[in-house]
Amino acid sequence: MAFYDGLLEICGFEKIEIDLQRPRMENLFSKINIGPEDMDRVEKRVTRQHDIKLKGVRKLLRAWLLELADLVLAHEEGKRIVYYGYPSIQGPGMAIKAALGENAYVGCPDVVLCHSLGLIFDGLTPILEAAENRGLPPGHGLCSLQQIRNGGLDLGIIPVPDLVTGSSYYCDMGSKADELLHEIYGHPAVYVDGSMDSRWGEYPRYDPKKIVFLGAQLNKLFTKVEDILGAKVTRDCMHEAMNTSRQLFSALGRLTYQMMADPVPISAVVSGMALNLAAASTGISMSEGPDAINILCQEVQQRVDAGIGITVKGAPRVLNFAVPFSDPEITHMMERAGLALAASFVTVPPGKRDPSLCFETLGEELAEAAMRGGAYHSTYGFAKRFAQAANVLKMDGVIWGYQYNCRPLALGSHLFKQVIEEEAGVPTLSLEMDLYESRSYSAEALRTRVEAFAEMLRSKRS
Repeated sequence: MAFYDGLLEICGFEKIEIDLQRPRMENLFSKINIGPEDMDRVEKRVTRQHDIKLKGVRKLLRAWLLELADLVLAHEEGKRIVYYGYPSIQGPGMAIKAALGENAYVGCPDVVLCHSLGLIFDGLTPILEAAENRGLPPGHGLCSLQQIRNGGLDLGIIPVPDLVTGSSYYCDMGSKADELLHEIYGHPAVYVDGSMDSRWGEYPRYDPKKIVFLGAQLNKLFTKVEDILGAKVTRDCMHEAMNTSRQLFSALGRLTYQMMADPVPISAVVSGMALNLAAASTGISMSEGPDAINILCQEVQQRVDAGIGITVKGAPRVLNFAVPFSDPEITHMMERAGLALAASFVTVPPGKRDPSLCFETLGEELAEAAMRGGAYHSTYGFAKRFAQAANVLKMDGVIWGYQYNCRPLALGSHLFKQVIEEEAGVPTLSLEMDLYESRSYSAEALRTRVEAFAEMLRSKRS
């Protein structure tokens, strides 16, 4: 047995699979600098922070470890590599992967490192410190997600890609950080611009020119993929990707429905791992995700039928913006405070597209879907979608955990609270935090405000 065999077994690997994966795992653990001296700490962390009694949870952990291996070893395994930013419009990454085929890695490395090297190993600090010495210094309000990509490249943990696309239609920091990395490593980058300057109160309406502009930017990305990598991204590629992902999203829909049970059956740490597998990955999420989540749903349904939950029955039901990506203790702290984190922003889908609309290009089709979703429409559109979700799901409260070093999120830090409380009539906690790393915003640093919010919701319910 190698030093990592016990961890892999905890994370759902069968013994025969461990033997088959051994050459890759030897290489992976060497590159991420995890050795025998770390195993006791890591195994205790996984056992404490994750509900490993559930086979579905173990399979999700396995999927993230395999995704980490695919990312870290992509260059050595002869794959063409495309990175996209987070958050990302749903679709372009999957379409590019469908066009490039199996001999390609397409994903969001920052989110993968959060959910594997962070969530499982608690090993992000060396990566963040490397980035802070490589052009993204501390104390400047810079995005920790961009620091994670920067540090991963600097330490040689993740390979230099063949192409990067930056999500500057939402996050200007992403494209600026990618420009820095382009100057350091020389890889080509495509910056997809957009505009979130819609008028207050306009959502769900929008100026059609925004679709034309953002659609042209996305088509520019697809043209660059063809020019640089020789693969043409078509509507057929998009439809192939969506057909492949249908099972995954069907399973995710079932899980989000089960999370509405009282008492809530599992921790939001689990549902967050499942949801973000689809956001960060176009490979393992498609091949391993549906099976893992379907098994999890079967186990969760047994808990629902038996009335088993992680909180007391009748606990205040909260719509949470997002589960912290790399530190599960923050989510567990909220649940220990007595909050049922029953849903997240993505639980309620946006309205359906107007069937009379016709689009000339794939880019315009994807741009319209993004605009309809609210987050890429405007601050008001994002807040309005939250209020709609809180109303539909009959939530007792909302936690708007905004990223303090993210301009699009910080801009709406208190406007969100105002819109949700006025339109949904539910108390809203505007909580400054960092979704991606917790050196400055630990569970203990946030606990007092969360506990006070939980007590207020309990009093209001009673």
